[in-house]
Amino acid sequence: MANSFLTYTNDALAKLNEVQLTSTDFGDARGIQIQVKNAVNQAIRYINQREFGWPFNAAEASKTLTAGVVKYALPSNTKYVDYDTFRIRKSETFGNAARHLAFLDYKEYLDLHIKQEDDTVTTTLSSGIDDDDTTIPVSSTSSFDSTGTIIINSENITYTGTSSTTFTGATRGAESTTAASHSSGDTVAQIDAGGIPTHVFRHPDNKYGLWPFPNRAYTLSFDYYTHPSADLSDHDDTTSIPDRFGYIITDGAIAYAYLYRSEVPLYERSFALFNEGIKHMQTLLINRHDYMRSTYIPRSINSVYASSATF
Repeated sequence: MANSFLTYTNDALAKLNEVQLTSTDFGDARGIQIQVKNAVNQAIRYINQREFGWPFNAAEASKTLTAGVVKYALPSNTKYVDYDTFRIRKSETFGNAARHLAFLDYKEYLDLHIKQEDDTVTTTLSSGIDDDDTTIPVSSTSSFDSTGTIIINSENITYTGTSSTTFTGATRGAESTTAASHSSGDTVAQIDAGGIPTHVFRHPDNKYGLWPFPNRAYTLSFDYYTHPSADLSDHDDTTSIPDRFGYIITDGAIAYAYLYRSEVPLYERSFALFNEGIKHMQTLLINRHDYMRSTYIPRSINSVYASSATF
């Protein structure tokens, strides 16, 4: 069973020689008990902030791409993205193999490929449609061809006319795609280029972009590290930090509790112990050695001679 908020709080209270809590009175904490609860959360936040690549915060994102869309938002809890892990998944529907995306510098994208953003026109559905609707309601048809083909998710739709807010005379499931229902707000695209993305770039607003932009609803995956944003609250709340490092959380909570009580010398000693524990975590989990110490014991000249004399 994973260590809980109550476990860490009581471990710290016990070492501070203070009255511990139970699951029943956890919400009625007073004085130093409240301070220690806050200290536990502060210790957890500090550990998470000390390292981008904690394996216990690793996650995989999966995104269904939208035809004609270049840029996409990262997950809201993203702390760090490994751009070397972006890949397109194999799809039987679209007949594409899995593909690893190369990283593209943003300036290089602007210099060489920015024109792709002029090769697509997009709008959104103003209301949902069924798979047999022949009039497609959208926010605007401005800049779209008077006749042509649009893409919504995985479906191609040909049309023979437009009004300011509709495509009319629609033929559903065109070009060997499958007619489907679509929701209000879905992207409607008309594209002159695009394909299976081969490169990913980091946009200045912390979005990621693709070149070429997708011409189908391919599935993209990548690895990233989360930044837990919510503090522990209930007595049985747990943290992503493995239980075997729970003593480090306790050390941090004790340090912050001393700081709250203005016991500076005790805080400094406890905080140094807390940081040593985090370095131990880094060594074990990330193989980050701040120093390496040899265990080899050199032999003295006398011992060498003594060994030689036995032969």
